[in-house]
Amino acid sequence: MTGPRPHYYSLRRFCPYQGVVQVVDVGTARAYSEDGQHWTVRIERSYTRHDDFMQEDQDTPVATANDLMEAINRHPGIPFPLQDTFELWLLNKQTLLPMALVKSRRRRADMDTVTDPNWHPFLSSDSVFQSPTLERHRQQRRIAARAQDVLEREINLVARPLPVLQWFERRTDGSGIGLAGMRVDESLAGRRLPAANFPELLVAEDWDDELLAALVRDYHAWHAPLLLAHQRIRPATRQWLEQAARQRPDVILKHYPMYPEVLDEEAMQVSLVSGKLMAGA
Repeated sequence: MTGPRPHYYSLRRFCPYQGVVQVVDVGTARAYSEDGQHWTVRIERSYTRHDDFMQEDQDTPVATANDLMEAINRHPGIPFPLQDTFELWLLNKQTLLPMALVKSRRRRADMDTVTDPNWHPFLSSDSVFQSPTLERHRQQRRIAARAQDVLEREINLVARPLPVLQWFERRTDGSGIGLAGMRVDESLAGRRLPAANFPELLVAEDWDDELLAALVRDYHAWHAPLLLAHQRIRPATRQWLEQAARQRPDVILKHYPMYPEVLDEEAMQVSLVSGKLMAGA
Protein backbone atom coordinates (compact mmCIF):
# COMPACT_ATOMS: atom_id res chain seq x y z
CA MET A 1 0.00 0.00 0.00
CA THR A 2 1.48 3.34 -1.07
CA GLY A 3 -0.78 5.82 0.83
CA PRO A 4 -0.97 6.62 4.57
CA ARG A 5 -0.47 3.62 6.85
CA PRO A 6 -3.90 2.26 7.83
CA HIS A 7 -4.97 1.67 11.43
CA TYR A 8 -7.56 -0.92 12.36
CA TYR A 9 -9.39 -0.68 15.67
CA SER A 10 -12.80 -0.85 17.27
CA LEU A 11 -14.64 1.62 19.51
CA ARG A 12 -17.65 1.46 21.79
CA ARG A 13 -20.42 3.87 20.84
CA PHE A 14 -22.07 5.96 23.53
CA CYS A 15 -24.47 8.81 24.26
CA PRO A 16 -26.29 6.47 24.77
CA TYR A 17 -24.66 3.04 24.44
CA GLN A 18 -25.03 1.57 20.95
CA GLY A 19 -22.53 -1.26 20.88
CA VAL A 20 -19.17 -1.58 19.14
CA VAL A 21 -18.08 -0.23 15.76
CA GLN A 22 -15.12 -1.39 13.65
CA VAL A 23 -12.91 1.35 12.19
CA VAL A 24 -10.54 1.43 9.22
CA ASP A 25 -8.52 4.63 9.62
CA VAL A 26 -6.11 6.15 7.07
CA GLY A 27 -6.02 9.65 8.51
CA THR A 28 -8.58 11.98 6.98
CA ALA A 29 -10.51 9.04 5.55
CA ARG A 30 -12.25 6.45 7.67
CA ALA A 31 -14.72 3.64 7.30
CA TYR A 32 -17.03 2.35 10.01
CA SER A 33 -18.93 -0.90 10.31
CA GLU A 34 -21.48 -2.10 12.87
CA ASP A 35 -21.46 -5.67 11.58
CA GLY A 36 -18.01 -6.15 10.05
CA GLN A 37 -19.50 -6.50 6.58
CA HIS A 38 -21.07 -3.20 5.52
CA TRP A 39 -18.95 -0.06 5.68
CA THR A 40 -19.84 3.63 5.92
CA VAL A 41 -17.14 5.90 4.47
CA ARG A 42 -16.20 9.39 5.68
CA ILE A 43 -13.61 11.47 3.89
CA GLU A 44 -12.79 14.96 5.14
CA ARG A 45 -9.86 17.35 5.05
CA SER A 46 -10.25 18.43 8.65
CA TYR A 47 -12.47 17.80 11.62
CA THR A 48 -13.55 20.56 13.94
CA ARG A 49 -16.17 18.76 15.98
CA HIS A 50 -16.16 16.11 18.66
CA ASP A 51 -18.08 12.89 18.36
CA ASP A 52 -17.63 9.23 19.23
CA PHE A 53 -15.16 8.75 16.40
CA MET A 54 -13.13 11.70 15.31
CA GLN A 55 -11.19 14.80 16.08
CA GLU A 56 -8.13 15.47 13.98
CA ASP A 57 -5.18 17.86 14.06
CA GLN A 58 -2.82 19.32 11.49
CA ASP A 59 -0.55 16.27 11.63
CA THR A 60 -3.25 13.93 10.37
CA PRO A 61 -2.20 12.39 7.03
CA VAL A 62 -4.32 13.39 4.07
CA ALA A 63 -5.82 10.32 2.41
CA THR A 64 -7.82 9.67 -0.72
CA ALA A 65 -10.83 7.50 -1.36
CA ASN A 66 -8.53 5.00 -3.09
CA ASP A 67 -6.32 4.83 0.01
CA LEU A 68 -9.34 4.00 2.12
CA MET A 69 -10.78 1.43 -0.27
CA GLU A 70 -7.42 -0.32 -0.45
CA ALA A 71 -7.21 -0.37 3.34
CA ILE A 72 -10.73 -1.82 3.59
CA ASN A 73 -9.95 -4.54 1.06
CA ARG A 74 -6.79 -5.45 2.97
CA HIS A 75 -8.24 -5.34 6.46
CA PRO A 76 -7.19 -8.07 8.91
CA GLY A 77 -9.62 -10.36 10.66
CA ILE A 78 -12.52 -8.86 12.59
CA PRO A 79 -12.91 -7.89 15.37
CA PHE A 80 -10.19 -5.26 15.48
CA PRO A 81 -8.53 -4.43 18.83
CA LEU A 82 -10.65 -2.27 21.11
CA GLN A 83 -8.82 1.04 21.61
CA ASP A 84 -11.19 3.46 23.37
CA THR A 85 -9.23 3.44 26.62
CA PHE A 86 -10.28 6.91 27.82
CA GLU A 87 -13.59 6.56 29.65
CA LEU A 88 -15.95 9.12 31.19
CA TRP A 89 -17.72 7.80 34.29
CA LEU A 90 -20.56 9.18 36.37
CA LEU A 91 -19.43 8.78 39.99
CA ASN A 92 -21.38 7.51 42.96
CA LYS A 93 -21.82 10.62 45.13
CA GLN A 94 -21.11 8.79 48.38
CA THR A 95 -18.11 6.69 47.34
CA LEU A 96 -16.82 8.85 44.43
CA LEU A 97 -16.21 5.60 42.53
CA PRO A 98 -17.20 4.93 38.90
CA MET A 99 -20.88 4.00 38.66
CA ALA A 100 -22.13 4.41 35.07
CA LEU A 101 -20.11 4.65 31.85
CA VAL A 102 -21.12 7.77 29.91
CA LYS A 103 -18.77 7.72 26.91
CA SER A 104 -15.31 6.64 25.73
CA ARG A 105 -12.58 8.02 23.49
CA ARG A 106 -9.52 6.63 21.73
CA ARG A 107 -7.11 9.50 22.43
CA ARG A 108 -6.56 11.93 25.27
CA ALA A 109 -6.97 14.82 22.81
CA ASP A 110 -10.49 13.57 22.03
CA MET A 111 -11.75 13.99 25.60
CA ASP A 112 -14.37 16.68 25.13
CA THR A 113 -15.64 19.06 27.77
CA VAL A 114 -18.40 17.55 29.90
CA THR A 115 -21.62 19.57 29.64
CA ASP A 116 -24.36 17.05 30.47
CA PRO A 117 -24.25 15.83 34.10
CA ASN A 118 -26.62 12.92 33.47
CA TRP A 119 -26.30 9.32 32.36
CA HIS A 120 -28.69 8.29 29.58
CA PRO A 121 -29.35 4.55 29.05
CA PHE A 122 -31.30 5.08 25.81
CA LEU A 123 -32.36 7.81 23.44
CA SER A 124 -35.43 9.56 24.82
CA SER A 125 -37.41 8.48 21.75
CA ASP A 126 -36.67 4.78 22.31
CA SER A 127 -39.28 2.68 24.08
CA VAL A 128 -38.20 -0.87 23.28
CA PHE A 129 -36.48 -1.80 26.55
CA GLN A 130 -38.52 -4.16 28.69
CA SER A 131 -37.62 -5.13 32.25
CA PRO A 132 -39.28 -8.35 33.49
CA THR A 133 -38.31 -7.40 37.05
CA LEU A 134 -39.99 -4.01 36.86
CA GLU A 135 -43.14 -5.52 35.39
CA ARG A 136 -43.42 -7.78 38.43
CA HIS A 137 -43.13 -4.80 40.78
CA ARG A 138 -45.26 -2.23 38.95
CA GLN A 139 -48.46 -2.73 40.89
CA GLN A 140 -46.79 -3.21 44.27
CA ARG A 141 -44.65 -0.06 43.96
CA ARG A 142 -47.17 1.88 41.86
CA ILE A 143 -44.71 2.48 39.03
CA ALA A 144 -46.18 3.87 35.81
CA ALA A 145 -43.06 5.16 34.04
CA ARG A 146 -41.19 3.31 31.30
CA ALA A 147 -38.47 0.92 32.45
CA GLN A 148 -35.72 3.01 30.86
CA ASP A 149 -36.99 6.16 32.59
CA VAL A 150 -37.02 4.45 35.98
CA LEU A 151 -33.49 3.15 35.43
CA GLU A 152 -32.21 6.55 34.28
CA ARG A 153 -33.82 8.35 37.21
CA GLU A 154 -32.57 5.95 39.88
CA ILE A 155 -28.96 5.86 38.66
CA ASN A 156 -28.75 9.64 38.30
CA LEU A 157 -30.24 10.11 41.78
CA VAL A 158 -27.29 8.24 43.26
CA ALA A 159 -24.98 10.86 41.73
CA ARG A 160 -26.87 13.88 43.07
CA PRO A 161 -26.74 16.59 44.21
CA LEU A 162 -24.18 18.18 41.91
CA PRO A 163 -23.09 15.09 39.93
CA VAL A 164 -19.39 14.42 39.43
CA LEU A 165 -18.17 12.95 36.14
CA GLN A 166 -14.53 11.98 35.69
CA TRP A 167 -12.42 10.84 32.77
CA PHE A 168 -10.14 7.84 33.38
CA GLU A 169 -7.35 6.39 31.30
CA ARG A 170 -7.76 2.63 31.56
CA ARG A 171 -4.60 0.53 31.64
CA THR A 172 -4.07 -2.99 30.32
CA ASP A 173 -4.52 -4.43 33.81
CA GLY A 174 -7.95 -2.80 34.08
CA SER A 175 -6.89 -0.08 36.49
CA GLY A 176 -7.62 3.57 35.71
CA ILE A 177 -5.85 6.89 36.15
CA GLY A 178 -8.19 9.73 37.12
CA LEU A 179 -8.16 12.79 34.86
CA ALA A 180 -10.41 15.85 34.49
CA GLY A 181 -14.17 16.03 34.06
CA MET A 182 -17.08 17.86 35.66
CA ARG A 183 -16.76 18.99 39.29
CA VAL A 184 -13.63 16.85 39.74
CA ASP A 185 -11.87 17.87 42.95
CA GLU A 186 -8.08 18.22 42.91
CA SER A 187 -7.82 15.25 45.27
CA LEU A 188 -9.42 13.01 42.61
CA ALA A 189 -7.19 14.07 39.71
CA GLY A 190 -4.30 11.66 39.25
CA ARG A 191 -5.72 8.94 41.49
CA ARG A 192 -5.24 5.35 40.39
CA LEU A 193 -8.16 3.01 40.92
CA PRO A 194 -7.81 -0.78 40.66
CA ALA A 195 -9.86 -2.71 38.11
CA ALA A 196 -12.21 -3.88 40.87
CA ASN A 197 -13.45 -0.28 41.32
CA PHE A 198 -14.84 -0.15 37.78
CA PRO A 199 -18.10 -1.87 36.76
CA GLU A 200 -17.29 -4.64 34.32
CA LEU A 201 -20.07 -3.74 31.90
CA LEU A 202 -21.92 -0.41 31.67
CA VAL A 203 -23.39 0.22 35.11
CA ALA A 204 -22.61 -0.90 38.66
CA GLU A 205 -24.74 -3.91 39.62
CA ASP A 206 -24.12 -4.07 43.38
CA TRP A 207 -27.03 -2.21 45.01
CA ASP A 208 -28.80 -2.49 48.36
CA ASP A 209 -32.09 -1.83 46.55
CA GLU A 210 -32.97 -5.22 45.08
CA LEU A 211 -35.21 -3.71 42.43
CA LEU A 212 -32.49 -1.36 41.18
CA ALA A 213 -29.96 -4.20 41.11
CA ALA A 214 -32.35 -6.36 39.11
CA LEU A 215 -33.25 -3.46 36.81
CA VAL A 216 -29.57 -2.91 35.97
CA ARG A 217 -29.22 -6.64 35.37
CA ASP A 218 -32.18 -6.51 32.97
CA TYR A 219 -30.54 -3.55 31.20
CA HIS A 220 -27.34 -5.53 30.66
CA ALA A 221 -29.35 -8.57 29.57
CA TRP A 222 -31.14 -6.42 26.98
CA HIS A 223 -27.81 -5.23 25.60
CA ALA A 224 -26.18 -8.68 25.84
CA PRO A 225 -25.93 -9.21 22.04
CA LEU A 226 -23.95 -5.95 21.82
CA LEU A 227 -21.91 -6.43 25.00
CA LEU A 228 -20.59 -9.75 23.69
CA ALA A 229 -18.49 -7.69 21.27
CA HIS A 230 -16.51 -6.26 24.20
CA GLN A 231 -13.02 -7.69 24.55
CA ARG A 232 -12.25 -7.43 28.28
CA ILE A 233 -14.92 -9.60 29.87
CA ARG A 234 -14.48 -12.35 32.45
CA PRO A 235 -15.48 -15.85 31.27
CA ALA A 236 -18.29 -16.07 33.84
CA THR A 237 -19.72 -12.76 32.63
CA ARG A 238 -19.43 -13.78 28.98
CA GLN A 239 -21.21 -17.02 29.75
CA TRP A 240 -24.11 -15.16 31.33
CA LEU A 241 -24.23 -12.68 28.44
CA GLU A 242 -24.39 -15.49 25.90
CA GLN A 243 -27.36 -16.98 27.75
CA ALA A 244 -29.11 -13.61 28.04
CA ALA A 245 -28.46 -12.75 24.39
CA ARG A 246 -30.45 -15.78 23.21
CA GLN A 247 -33.62 -13.80 23.87
CA ARG A 248 -32.71 -11.53 20.93
CA PRO A 249 -31.35 -13.83 18.18
CA ASP A 250 -31.99 -11.24 15.47
CA VAL A 251 -29.55 -8.86 17.18
CA ILE A 252 -27.02 -11.67 17.67
CA LEU A 253 -27.14 -12.31 13.92
CA LYS A 254 -26.03 -8.74 13.20
CA HIS A 255 -23.24 -8.51 15.75
CA TYR A 256 -21.91 -12.08 15.81
CA PRO A 257 -18.96 -11.38 13.43
CA MET A 258 -17.56 -8.94 16.02
CA TYR A 259 -17.54 -11.34 18.98
CA PRO A 260 -13.91 -11.96 20.05
CA GLU A 261 -14.84 -15.39 21.41
CA VAL A 262 -17.82 -17.67 21.96
CA LEU A 263 -17.96 -20.07 24.90
CA ASP A 264 -20.96 -22.16 23.84
CA GLU A 265 -20.62 -22.42 20.08
CA GLU A 266 -23.43 -24.95 19.71
CA ALA A 267 -25.98 -22.72 21.46
CA MET A 268 -24.70 -19.73 19.50
CA GLN A 269 -25.31 -21.52 16.20
CA VAL A 270 -28.88 -22.25 17.27
CA SER A 271 -29.38 -18.53 17.98
CA LEU A 272 -27.94 -17.63 14.58
CA VAL A 273 -30.37 -19.99 12.84
CA SER A 274 -33.24 -18.43 14.81
CA GLY A 275 -31.99 -14.97 13.85
CA LYS A 276 -31.93 -15.89 10.17
CA LEU A 277 -35.47 -17.25 10.39
CA MET A 278 -36.64 -14.02 12.03
CA ALA A 279 -34.92 -12.03 9.29
CA GLY A 280 -36.55 -14.17 6.61
CA ALA A 281 -33.16 -15.27 5.28
